[in-house]
Amino acid sequence: MGAYQPQALVGGRTALTGGGRIPAQVFLGITAQESNMWQATRFAAPGATANSLIGNYYGIKHNAHGQITDPWVINWKAADCGYGITQVTDGMRLPGKPYEDGSVRPAKPRLYQEAVALDYTANVAAGVNILAEKWNQTRKDGLTVNDGGPSSIENWFFALWAYNSGFYPKATAAQNGGKWGVGWANNPANPTYKPNRTPFLESSLGEDDYSHAARPQFWPYPEKVIGWAARPLEALEAPGTLVHGFRPAWWTEPRFRTTAKPPVNLFCDTSNECDPSKIKEGASNDSPATGPCQRADWKCWWSTKVEWKSCGTTSHCGFELFRFNNTYPEEADGNSHPPRCNSGLPIGTAIVDNVNTGQHPAGADFRRCSDSAQSSGSFSFDFATPSAKMDTHQLGVGYGNHIWFSTTRKAASPEAARLKVTGTWKGSSSVSGWTRVLVHMPNVAARAQQAKYTVSGTDSVSPHRVVPQRIRSNEWRSLGVFKFTGTPSVSLSNITEEDTGVDVAWDAVAFQQLAAKPTSVVGMGDSFASGEGVDESGGKDYFRETDYKENLGSDQVINKCHRSKRAWVRQATLPGKAKSIGEISDGYGDVDLSFVACSGARTYHMWSGGRGQYNTLPQMDLGYLDQHTDLVTLTVGGNDSLFTDVILECIALAGVKLCQDAEIDKKNPDTGEKTGELTGPLKNFLPTWITEQTKPRIVQVLQQIKTRAPNAKVVLVGYPKLFTGAGSCVPGIGMEEAPWLNDVIAPHLAREMRAAAATTGATFVDPEQEFAGKAICGSPESIHGIVISGYAEADNDAPQPSMKSFHPKISGARLYADALERGLR
Repeated sequence: MGAYQPQALVGGRTALTGGGRIPAQVFLGITAQESNMWQATRFAAPGATANSLIGNYYGIKHNAHGQITDPWVINWKAADCGYGITQVTDGMRLPGKPYEDGSVRPAKPRLYQEAVALDYTANVAAGVNILAEKWNQTRKDGLTVNDGGPSSIENWFFALWAYNSGFYPKATAAQNGGKWGVGWANNPANPTYKPNRTPFLESSLGEDDYSHAARPQFWPYPEKVIGWAARPLEALEAPGTLVHGFRPAWWTEPRFRTTAKPPVNLFCDTSNECDPSKIKEGASNDSPATGPCQRADWKCWWSTKVEWKSCGTTSHCGFELFRFNNTYPEEADGNSHPPRCNSGLPIGTAIVDNVNTGQHPAGADFRRCSDSAQSSGSFSFDFATPSAKMDTHQLGVGYGNHIWFSTTRKAASPEAARLKVTGTWKGSSSVSGWTRVLVHMPNVAARAQQAKYTVSGTDSVSPHRVVPQRIRSNEWRSLGVFKFTGTPSVSLSNITEEDTGVDVAWDAVAFQQLAAKPTSVVGMGDSFASGEGVDESGGKDYFRETDYKENLGSDQVINKCHRSKRAWVRQATLPGKAKSIGEISDGYGDVDLSFVACSGARTYHMWSGGRGQYNTLPQMDLGYLDQHTDLVTLTVGGNDSLFTDVILECIALAGVKLCQDAEIDKKNPDTGEKTGELTGPLKNFLPTWITEQTKPRIVQVLQQIKTRAPNAKVVLVGYPKLFTGAGSCVPGIGMEEAPWLNDVIAPHLAREMRAAAATTGATFVDPEQEFAGKAICGSPESIHGIVISGYAEADNDAPQPSMKSFHPKISGARLYADALERGLR
């Protein structure tokens, strides 16, 4: 953009007729009502750049009742073109672009338009002048309020009325059938607004009531602005930090603030053909018979001065609070969501950004990234229809200070065909051979649990890799290692099978070429494999995308997979390696780990076509197994053997009945749903259940792994006995119960797991020798007993025991790693 001074660009500050100036809170009230004091779109995060805030950019149509019939139909002629914090509309259309009525209005110069759209100071300068012009126009034709002085908040009622819905000057009366003034839409007598309403943001007791902001349609525009002037909005200044947008105007007594709202019948009499007797509950604008306006064309325009309170020396009107003088420095730009400017990847890694080389991400200069994008390839979008662009947005965050994002849609939904958008990163043809493919996850606007990346140009039989994006940090995630035989590319669309539409982001993709094929490891399974309990800091040892819960409207999105950074598959060291699997993989070395285990997983959460957990897909369908996979590790079968149900029953019946004699609800082995039957005594039921139900399902899991990863060594790791001795350190577990639990849960299941592994050619490893004397109540104790502190973000709700209960500690994960290493040797 060319150089400019904001005030000079808009033609200098417009002087008010009769002198004075606009009270600060009147104008600040406008910014609160027009835009929530935002220059950028509502998608913007605090301290991040984004698209401009534009009123009805796509011309979405509303019906007679104010409802949107189809939110995805573009009608450019109906576009509002109101920009930024004050929603400047005049002159902001492109030159020669008509409105729906065919009219074409003068366009402002391009520099003016860009400044108003992109720079809040220019936008404010333009908005100030528009309000001043409305004051001058209404005052010129005699529309004044109270004593007419500009210093009183209430005296701006007509100017605010005109600011929002326009003003019909006296000079235009002839062409309007003799009518002129401010329109019917914002008249306080209009039945659109409830006649018994309190002042905006004020309760019937004179207290703050910000619930009004959720239904502002029940107040006319001038009342809303004055309400905001009296009670400023709160907004995010930084993540988790709410502050007032400005200081409030003040009145000498609270009752005078209440009467800043005029009587509802003040602007309704014979002069504007309005019947005040019809201002009542249930009135409408359907016809003159049903409402106060007695004209079928609704030109009940008001054109005379009014007075409803004394201002000036009697001080019944509101006063501004002028906080800043013109020497006060502008606040520094926020930086709440800093971008990632340096990749942190090995030298020589080719990075393909989501903007192409030479493009200029907004705000890169003050956020310490390059002001010109550098990309080792190209990025492009494919939109199913033009409507798909309506739900595609950008933010100044993530790698290189720029991302795109959209909203996930279910494939079977009626919107999917119209709103599908696919972004494709294409790498250089010089990328070939064994290559690690990584995707960058930004710290905001990425919440999809089923981001399905498709890798092309390889010989992999599994080109689709599904990744959870809700990292909440600028981090890379590996899609695995591929052998490229053609031009490399990675594609991602917004079509998933998630329960709730959430943000899916396109950031950067990286191709790290490797000298030789690395060892490809896939860690699968249940809570014992994911690392449930392998945490010492309230969930901070879990990967953040696997430990969260948040409310999205009426829906709760949750993930309790609890994949620990110190899980045993990450602690273990492969034969011939000097560092652990996790260390080498995290360092982009010659081991690549794909870790997909999930706490609570049963066999049907693993096999293809089964059931996903926490808005994701079954582990087989995540795509990480292929012909190049070298090692697959897993534990599975404990949940299928009703481990959690049995333990809970033992504790619940403490002192009442031995848990081996208890009965629990029988569950469908394929769905986990209760059947309405009881199991009978557990000592008789469980051994048969494990043999007849759990074992064949483990076999099915192992067979599918072998089919998808035919060249992989598959290691099935068992479960240790939970208790050392009689387990007397755990409340509710008695002297006779711990031995039974130790026998039925671990050894019996181990025998069936060993048989399942032998049937499918997998290796079974029993960790019992590593845990001997070190289980619950052992020394050192390496398995948690009942845990009632240190809850993770997504955990059981207290006072229920934490999900860590009866799972290995960090030391227990190390014992598991020892068992795996023994099995590999």
